Amino acid sequence: MTNMTKKINPVVLASVLATTILSMSQAAAFDRGERGGQKGIGGFTRMDVDQDGLLSLEEMTAPMMARSTKKFNRKDTDEDGFLTLEEFQQTRNGTAANLSDIANELVQCVSDIKAESGDDNILIPTVEQFLSIEDKFASIDTDNDDSISLDELQAKVTDKIAMTFISMDQDADNFVSEDEFNAAHLVRSATKQAIRQCIDEINADEII
Repeated sequence: MTNMTKKINPVVLASVLATTILSMSQAAAFDRGERGGQKGIGGFTRMDVDQDGLLSLEEMTAPMMARSTKKFNRKDTDEDGFLTLEEFQQTRNGTAANLSDIANELVQCVSDIKAESGDDNILIPTVEQFLSIEDKFASIDTDNDDSISLDELQAKVTDKIAMTFISMDQDADNFVSEDEFNAAHLVRSATKQAIRQCIDEINADEII
């Protein structure tokens, strides 16, 4: 494996990487299902509002809009309706980790694990996915006023949901079936396991 010398809190890193590699909508849905003891299925059932056994883009989007509003309000500590960079980078576990300086090592690590394990469900990220917190902030701050509004945040979330929906809709019928949803869950699980192994290597390299 490639040598990596940065030591990063594994809880923070796991959270950031999982959200980076998979969109917020996909990760959130799977997490809800896992907490219910039903893997990806629980999230699918909750999102399938009309219970037709298929998820539409609208069904995936609606709960994520509510979630993004809640997240925005939690981060907006001064309650002025905008997020500063300082507010934006705060997470439940502290300040968000900056992975941009070890992006190449992380990509190589996951790639090596995929090759060694032969697990086709592991998703190899790109370097571009590991933006610095400043670059992430700038990508959402479309009016360049050094703050993020709820509308700007939700516009970014909407784009991510649409991209996730397209990637999950393998038969391109404009719906996500339960099988497609659960197939994506397998990808998330395998990728998360590879990420955890990379975290262990990062910490081990620091000790050595």
